[in-house]
Amino acid sequence: MKLSNLRTIPMVAGALLLSACAQNYHTKVADTAQHWTSGNVEGALAAHDKAYADVKPADRDLLYYMERGELLRSSEKNLADSTEAWQQANNQLQTWEDDTRTNLTKGAGELGALLLSDGFRRYEGQDYEKVMLSTRLAGNHLTAGNWNDARVEIRKMYERETLIAQFREKEVDALKAAAEEKGSQAGTVKMEQIKGYPVEIFDDPEVTSLRNAYQSAVSHYLAGFVFEALNEPSLAAAGYRQAIELRPDVPVLKAGLERIGAKRRPAAGTTDVLFMVESGTMPARDTVKITLPVPIGAGIKLLTAAYPVIRPSTDKFVPATLDVGGKSVPVAMVTNLDAMARRALRDEMPAAIARSTVRMVVSGVAQEALERQGGLAGTLMSLAVGVASAATADTDTRQWRTLPSRISLARTTVKSGTHTVAYATPSGIVKTDITVEGPYAVVVLRSIGPTLMAMTSRHDGTLIAAAPAAPAAAEKTKAAPRTRAARTVARKADGAK
Repeated sequence: MKLSNLRTIPMVAGALLLSACAQNYHTKVADTAQHWTSGNVEGALAAHDKAYADVKPADRDLLYYMERGELLRSSEKNLADSTEAWQQANNQLQTWEDDTRTNLTKGAGELGALLLSDGFRRYEGQDYEKVMLSTRLAGNHLTAGNWNDARVEIRKMYERETLIAQFREKEVDALKAAAEEKGSQAGTVKMEQIKGYPVEIFDDPEVTSLRNAYQSAVSHYLAGFVFEALNEPSLAAAGYRQAIELRPDVPVLKAGLERIGAKRRPAAGTTDVLFMVESGTMPARDTVKITLPVPIGAGIKLLTAAYPVIRPSTDKFVPATLDVGGKSVPVAMVTNLDAMARRALRDEMPAAIARSTVRMVVSGVAQEALERQGGLAGTLMSLAVGVASAATADTDTRQWRTLPSRISLARTTVKSGTHTVAYATPSGIVKTDITVEGPYAVVVLRSIGPTLMAMTSRHDGTLIAAAPAAPAAAEKTKAAPRTRAARTVARKADGAK
């Protein structure tokens, strides 16, 4: 056996060993997810910290901060810490945005950079996760009473959506071109041709009806509501229209636009409340492995392809109504993040197929090179590489798991003050008290185990209620502003008293 090929063997073995050490993200956060879904928030936080105990703070990735921000958000006492965690995530996404603006085809050149596992790439977030991060931050700002900060975050959300659209438009063609350059036929392989892959996960009407994998009706409706509260009707109308375009079948979305057209604002002493009702948790990403005997060179090689898969969440509960101080308010599901995750995966599959095909080709070439050395040792080493490749082939299973799988909306006007909110779940009635003040309020409701969590926005001076009734003519005259001369006379008169 030649020295050059002897050197190749430890390189391949080392790569296989490194891949074997990669941990499935679903396994990594299993304890966190178990505590979270049972309502044990403190236990979930402790499990999350334990999962990342061996990672230096400077090396903690985007997903760490996304998950941590969500866990901390469950308690208003941790709101500032939640916002800080999400700001850290935002800073990491800023790196992605800067890179993407510089080169819209970034990522295509990475096609063959990682031969065995996508999980070693820097996690840059799913497209819907990037947009939801902005939406979550806006919600935290509202809870803190910083409506203008929420407005800024919403504008950033719009910019992020535009950048994602530009990037995705360029990416698939670039990946196909890179795959064909490497001599593979990844660009011609179709998802339907992969025997054993559950393509039915993409046939759900909730998936097929989505315009894309990043724009959500809840984000745009919230944008419209914030702009309406800040008395910016043209921007509010644009947000509501976008929400309607994304979900044209939901009456509550159309009602928001009608309010803008009628120029209706809450009367003094009342609060227009937007309820965002979050339910379920995100399903895990997993891996489907398909091993095939493929003829390469003088013989048959064992080549394994690994493809990502997301099976739909079994928890599809959405409340039909809310009881708000004895008043029944209808609830409409407007954003299915479970479906968005599967739509994102469907869009990702051409790139995933291309990367997997390249890794298969590299593994096959390595086996062929070993067999050419001749003898039993070469044959056994070739077989070992094939078996190890099959054992260690994996996909990127990282995903923002603590997000809700569905977000619904309800909207009503109530007297400002404290009210009890309740709704029925499969496990029984959950309820909590909320206090709303000012003309507009946003209330986030999320049932975690037996507990109903509520985050209520605070009022600040930027929110404007309906104007009071016009005064009588005599009162208008009496209250008319003084001229400069009149103010001078008044000051002199006051001084003489």
